[in-house]
Amino acid sequence: MDSGTRIKVLGRLARSNSPAADEAIARASEQAIASLAEGHEYEALEFSLEVLLTVGFRSSKEAVSAIDSFIRSVEVRHLGHPGGHGALVEALSRYRSAHRLLSKGIEVLTALRYLQTPAVVDSLLWASTHDEESVRKASTSALGSLAKYNISVYFGDGTDSGRGIGAMPQLLVIETLEKKGAAELRTYLPGVLTLLEGLLSPSMESARWSSTAVTLSRAAAPADKDVIKVRQRSILLLEKLYSLVETKSQKLSIIRAMSAAARSEGRADIDKAYAEMISANAQEVLAFFAHIAKDADLQIIQKLEHDSYWIRFHSPSEDVSASALEVKAVIDANEEYAIYKTLVGFEGVFGDWSKSKREESFALASQESRIKEARFIASRISDEGFDVWRRRILTFAKTESNDLATFPVFYEFLVEVASSYPEFALDLLIKNSDQLSRFLIPLLRGLWDGDKREELLPVIRERVQHAQPDQTSFLYSCAKLFLSTKHVDVELLCQLLDKAIELKDAFVVRQVASVAIARSADDEFHEQLKALFLKTLRYLTELGDANWVREIWFRKEAKEIVAVLSPEERREILMNLRFLPQIGYEAEDVLAVIAEHEPGDVVEFLCARLYEPDEGTATIEEKKRSEYEELPFQFHSLQDPLSSDPVKVVQMVLDRYRKDSSLFEFRGAKLLQIIFPKFSEAFQGALVRLVREGGDAELNFVASVLRAYSGESFIQPVAKELIKRVSPGGELANKVEIALQSTGVVSGEYGMADAYEKKRLEILDWLQDPDELIRSFAAKFIPVLEARRDSERQLADESIALRKFEYGEK
Repeated sequence: MDSGTRIKVLGRLARSNSPAADEAIARASEQAIASLAEGHEYEALEFSLEVLLTVGFRSSKEAVSAIDSFIRSVEVRHLGHPGGHGALVEALSRYRSAHRLLSKGIEVLTALRYLQTPAVVDSLLWASTHDEESVRKASTSALGSLAKYNISVYFGDGTDSGRGIGAMPQLLVIETLEKKGAAELRTYLPGVLTLLEGLLSPSMESARWSSTAVTLSRAAAPADKDVIKVRQRSILLLEKLYSLVETKSQKLSIIRAMSAAARSEGRADIDKAYAEMISANAQEVLAFFAHIAKDADLQIIQKLEHDSYWIRFHSPSEDVSASALEVKAVIDANEEYAIYKTLVGFEGVFGDWSKSKREESFALASQESRIKEARFIASRISDEGFDVWRRRILTFAKTESNDLATFPVFYEFLVEVASSYPEFALDLLIKNSDQLSRFLIPLLRGLWDGDKREELLPVIRERVQHAQPDQTSFLYSCAKLFLSTKHVDVELLCQLLDKAIELKDAFVVRQVASVAIARSADDEFHEQLKALFLKTLRYLTELGDANWVREIWFRKEAKEIVAVLSPEERREILMNLRFLPQIGYEAEDVLAVIAEHEPGDVVEFLCARLYEPDEGTATIEEKKRSEYEELPFQFHSLQDPLSSDPVKVVQMVLDRYRKDSSLFEFRGAKLLQIIFPKFSEAFQGALVRLVREGGDAELNFVASVLRAYSGESFIQPVAKELIKRVSPGGELANKVEIALQSTGVVSGEYGMADAYEKKRLEILDWLQDPDELIRSFAAKFIPVLEARRDSERQLADESIALRKFEYGEK
């Protein structure tokens, strides 16, 4: 009995309470648990997990304990793949790995979450800190589903045996978390916050499946005593967590979770008890915000202001509004924050909160007004003193954000500072460049375009000369500076490039390449910048790095400079682009410019990716943990220039086929399919000519090309030409038949049957063809299509009947 059938049998037995069923299930569970404890064969472990997923609820305590031990130990085991050898084992190990088993184990834990809630919480919290992203995502999702209220679980499914258990799972979750010590709470903070946000969810959902549909339901969380307790205890635990953590990002994440307690379902028909529950929670949260706002970090104050404003905005309660205004009063008393909010406040709230909501538009001040105010603030820096502003600037620069687009006003402020107080700006660069590493560009720009360039240059050159591998942010800033300055210093760019090459810093090299392209329209330095770009390109090729194309593809200068390169120089670009893991739209735009001049070179480049993958490419992408994809699913801008000469393209792909015909449908045929997604007359003509004039190799080539088109009706004229040349019933005739039978994506239960019926109707016309070979082929092929159509209809009917049986429907 195969494993799939065994699982189905166990699933049936699990619904029975007979002694024989109990014995069989107990035996299967024991075997699965024993396998998970010491097993090393991947398939056996995967099957054991599937067994516990199916029958684990019959002995949930033992099953959860076994899964917990398994997920904590499986990574140190050497997993075997019986029947595999050499490269096959290596390939299997990559996809059928311990991480995949970990995710499967998490799936089993999720299925048992309401039976052994505390133990499942502990296991999932451990997995939520795993190094592997897929495992973290699976565990985080499982934690969320455990903590959130489910309508069917809470109220039951309406049957005698399906009575609800209320908020019992949520009470167990919060009780489990409350028992944990400070060290554990800090260690598992992301998972703990996922649980608490779920416990504080204002709504509950459920999904009900039938044989034909899934019904999603949503309702407000009930305001009963247990739910109220869970929410109150969750808020108290969040307040405790805030005092336990130390980093700014952790505190911000806790504030975000607390704000969930003040969020309402947003439906018009919510009852009074629910509104009172949300209002009480919101007031408690806002009281805590007012308490911590007195001496919090400026970025945290900004978050408190932002969340307090929106809690007030969305709440109809006057008490909540009054609590939010108390938070605002505390924040407004902080004069330092008022300056921070103008210069950095990407989430800061401006305007009068006391106004009516109808009068109060979206309360974030416009960037233009903030920049105007920032310039005014900059003009008065000398009044307060440079020491005061050094401290402020360094404090504001500590704001955490992964997106530098967060700081447009602060950037403009620093440019203004550098322009108005160059000595101060130069001193900041010399003494505080490390603390200001993310904000060097505006200071450099203001100084470069001002009167202090001659004083700035020695500072830059000295820093560049003595830069160490861990100090390249200054090099990057100096290079990027020239994207926006009035003048470009090619000599300095060359010095930056030489240093970046010495330090093997591809990031800085790519930035120099971007500047060389962006400023290439400057007639005075055009040739020098072109030479600089080519130098960066050659070095990046040595490093196996082609990511420069992702940083400059949107610039019109990129297409312009590629267009004026010589054919040999464009081939250097193609050589570099071999190192791209995928051909995205960025690279495609550059390739399209090359294809307008040398389409054959681009076709050869694409063939090389298919037939001659560079070993260095595979190594680099393995290090980056990304998949190598020879071709995209379809072209967007490259299709037109490549399809302009179908005879040449077909001949080049045919040459590759003659050398290596293996896997051609997924290589050369796929390439032709994305270059010619619809049969143009010229492409069809090129294939027909091969059929009429070629030998066996050409006929097999064309037949294989047709198979790449998923049986589209437009391949039929070429298929007819093939039928005229091939022997009836031979291997080549079978290839043509398979190409015509193929289907693309279908939909609906009878999608395949309908697709075969459509093909049958199309082939009926072939019975009237003047060529005897075509008529004979059609006479034999139509019954095949009819048989497949009828078979697919029968399979669909059986599938529908089986689903109805499984869901107890008539």
